[in-house]
Amino acid sequence: MKKHYSLNKAGDFDEAQKLLTDDFSITIPDYMPFAGVYRGKNAFVELIPIVAKSVSVKTLTYVATTVGDDHAVELVEFTLEGGGDTPVEVAEVVWFRGEQISEIRPFYFDPAPFIEAAARNAAKAAAENAVASN
Repeated sequence: MKKHYSLNKAGDFDEAQKLLTDDFSITIPDYMPFAGVYRGKNAFVELIPIVAKSVSVKTLTYVATTVGDDHAVELVEFTLEGGGDTPVEVAEVVWFRGEQISEIRPFYFDPAPFIEAAARNAAKAAAENAVASN
């Protein structure tokens, strides 16, 4: 799991995909700006740019991992552009099938900073588009 996170963070998606099952899924709750179920080995390739555009992640820190029989929980802290330096906490539940990751489901302690960041980014993009149109 840690290897998967580090490969994705480094942009080595080909190697990261090898650690996922063919039917892998990551489910983002409906209240998040990048909500949805992303499926397959390309799920992160699809999701990461959406998250980056939506909320502009400044830093991502992996805090701790707790491991069970067929799952783990990774505690993650995000800091977001324009949101100060206070980290936003997320617990990501990760399920395994054999030696591969089959599902990830993040739980957001306080989704408001993500929602606010998405609103800031949308307003900024709209303003830039208005200027470009003039």
